[in-house]
Amino acid sequence: MIMQRSTFTGSPIALHGHDRFADRMRRITDGLLDEGALVTTNCRINGGKAPWFALRVWTGREKDVEKTLDAMGIRSLVPMRKGPDHRRRGRVIEGAMMPVIHGYVLVQMIASAEYLAGLQGVEHAIDVLGGCERPMRVSDAEINRFNALARGGTYDWERPVALSLRAGEAVSMTAGPFCDWKATVITPNRNGRGDVVVSISLMGSEVPVTMPLALLKKL
Repeated sequence: MIMQRSTFTGSPIALHGHDRFADRMRRITDGLLDEGALVTTNCRINGGKAPWFALRVWTGREKDVEKTLDAMGIRSLVPMRKGPDHRRRGRVIEGAMMPVIHGYVLVQMIASAEYLAGLQGVEHAIDVLGGCERPMRVSDAEINRFNALARGGTYDWERPVALSLRAGEAVSMTAGPFCDWKATVITPNRNGRGDVVVSISLMGSEVPVTMPLALLKKL
C-alpha cells in the first residue's frame, strides 16, 4: 500500500488570526478616513466650515499623528510653542519647539461618528475627546485664534505671565480646544512661566492635562 504524503503549504489560521483581523480593521479604518477626508474637503471647497475635534494621542507622538493624517488628506493641526531654554557653561541654548497642549492633535472633519471612530485606528491615537457619538466640537474661528496666539509666542515657556497658582485652585482655559472649560490645579506654579498640570472632568472621569500657565486664568 502506497501512503500518500500530505503537503500543506499554507499557514495555520490560528497563528495569524489576530494579524488578519488587525489588517481587516486597518482597511476599514483607512476606507472611512479616506471617505471622511473627501467629504470634509468638499465641504471646505463649497464654502462650509467643518468643525474641529481633539484627538487624544500618546504624548510625544503628536507630530507623528499629524503627519499621518496629512498624508491621508485629513486636515490636522498641532499648535506649537518654544520650550524652555537651557543654560550651560554661561551659554543659552534656545528651547526646542513643543506642543502647546501635550497629548492632543486637532482634526477637522465632518461630525460623523463613523468617520470619527476611524481616527482611533491611526497609529498612536487613543480616542476622540468626548467620544465619537457626542464629541466635543471646536469652531474653525476658535482654532484659528488659538493657533495665531501660539504662533505669536503667547504660550512660549519663557514668556512671563502675571499668574501664580496653588494646588487645588479652580481655573479655566482661555483658548483652544478646552476654551472656557473649568479645571483644578494639580501641580502649583509660582514661577510666572512654564507649565501647569490641571485636572479636567471628562465623561465622568478626572483627566490630567499639561498646558502652559499662559493658557489659564483663576476663577
